[in-house]
Amino acid sequence: MKNENALRGTMLTVTRRFAAGIDVSEDAVRIAVLSRRLKRDSTVCVEHLDSVPLARGAVVDSDFLDRAAVVAALRETVARLPQNGAWRALRCAMGLPASATHSTRVPLARLIETREPDMATLGADPCGLLEPAVLAEAERVSGIERSALAVDWSVQARENGQPDVAISATARQHVEARVETAAAAGIALCAIDGEPAAALRAMRHSGKTELGSDARYLACWLENAGLHGWLVNAGEVEREARYPAPEYGSASDALRELAGATPLGCIFVGGQEQLLEQAKLSLPALTRAFGCPVLPFESAPYCHGASQIAGALKHSPLFAVAFGLALREVLQ
Repeated sequence: MKNENALRGTMLTVTRRFAAGIDVSEDAVRIAVLSRRLKRDSTVCVEHLDSVPLARGAVVDSDFLDRAAVVAALRETVARLPQNGAWRALRCAMGLPASATHSTRVPLARLIETREPDMATLGADPCGLLEPAVLAEAERVSGIERSALAVDWSVQARENGQPDVAISATARQHVEARVETAAAAGIALCAIDGEPAAALRAMRHSGKTELGSDARYLACWLENAGLHGWLVNAGEVEREARYPAPEYGSASDALRELAGATPLGCIFVGGQEQLLEQAKLSLPALTRAFGCPVLPFESAPYCHGASQIAGALKHSPLFAVAFGLALREVLQ
């Protein structure tokens, strides 16, 4: 029987890609395991969801103050995974809080202007020109020396045809803390991603699945530091907003300006939904204010009969980050 299970797991890894998203927050370690068949436009399935509580003070903001407690929680999380061959090839990604990251978008033309191209060293790879300029910009935005930074960047198209360079930087110590803590729990991380980006990815997936590729909607993610909001139109982020911010008098003002005058198809809410109540913005109140459905992010529509997952976890908006982290890996 054991050999049969191992064979079944091996076959699964051949036909499906599995990935785990690990969200280490101040109150718990949350994991979402997703899978997808290795074919174009295959459905994403949730295979496993779990949450292990953390003692108060073990994690504060982006710092692992009690690594032993985090390692123990991670080990318990891994121990609860179904034990068969399909789980041995998991690609694992962990989140990094927004407070620990510095992000900016810079016109590509401006970055190129800051460097004198050396064609002898560039060859056909423009990264030889861009990378020093990206590192200089990351250093300027973060106020941290580039030698102490971990930087991720990509060139992204804009509607006007002039591309931007999206830059995200964090102190290298935050990345090293996550890699080392995961390794101590027997987990090899293949990626570290910002929590807001992961939550947005999860809600964009919900938007595409539930509303269609042409829908116009808001995606909102709530954490202790505040509200992150994005206006998504036809699958692309049109604009974004954060609250608190000097330009907005309230969270409601931020969302109204973000939405604009055109009707919305829906508002998706992920993260600490109760923070909306504290801001006097309950889900029914948002429905009345914007005249559209307001839906908490849920993993339930993607569980596809995974009956061993507790109902409370399937419907918890707190899993948006873990879901989005795993989603990035299964879609690659």
